[in-house]
Amino acid sequence: VEVEDIALCPRDLTNEVKEDLQNKLGFILHALAASNDKVGYCQGMDYIVAHLLRILQETVLYRAVKGTLPPIIKSKLRKSRSSSPSPSQSSSRSPRPPSPAAAQGIVSALDIDESSLVVEETVYRVMHTMLTTYGLQHFYWPELRCLKTCCKVFERLIEIKLPVLADHFDHHGLNVGIFALGWFQTLFLYLPSMPTATVCHMWDIWLVERSFKIFFRVGTAILFLSQPILLNHELEGMMTYLNTMPDATLLNPDILLACANQIKVTNKMLEESRHK
Repeated sequence: VEVEDIALCPRDLTNEVKEDLQNKLGFILHALAASNDKVGYCQGMDYIVAHLLRILQETVLYRAVKGTLPPIIKSKLRKSRSSSPSPSQSSSRSPRPPSPAAAQGIVSALDIDESSLVVEETVYRVMHTMLTTYGLQHFYWPELRCLKTCCKVFERLIEIKLPVLADHFDHHGLNVGIFALGWFQTLFLYLPSMPTATVCHMWDIWLVERSFKIFFRVGTAILFLSQPILLNHELEGMMTYLNTMPDATLLNPDILLACANQIKVTNKMLEESRHK
């Protein structure tokens, strides 16, 4: 996996870009906490908002310039006179978002405060929709009750789908929640070698199905693909592997998601596991 393909990898970013993203991230997280006092801010939200910022920022600015952002976005941009397109430029329309270099040109042609505000508001609204409409806020309820329940359900799924590995975990005293909590709380962004393409594809399935089943399937698929390695490790080695996933090849979307889609997880199975 190339460095620039990793979902949350700051090594390909300049210090200036990192600082800009951190400022936007702080603003959005404060706004989210203020808009939902029952949940507030919870660890793990920063991973998700940071990922949204990285993948959406260029497209948001491009659509802001084109005037095609949804009406719910109230922030507006004003282009400087020097950035006004020539007649030939304005007549040519591209349906695709700009490249990073082109996007940087868009940013430089706009008022910095205005461009930051429109990006921040858009990402805030996307995250707010994920929390409310798509139920992500349940992962961040006080005392993480729902999240802990998900970890228990996941542990039961491992016993059903991967009994040999479940016995190995039990023999070495490995509590599934120790690593699964970080996986679910960040929607798998906690894994440092997780590719952007895998995360985006996984999230697409979640948003279309409106079900967390994809996360259980992906988690089970990771363990299935890693089983030969895990069975040759004791507790410390397994924890190091599960928190870093050094073999990033297994996380390739063509491998991981193909495997996950073969794993059957039903609502009945989840309900039975929850009450086990």
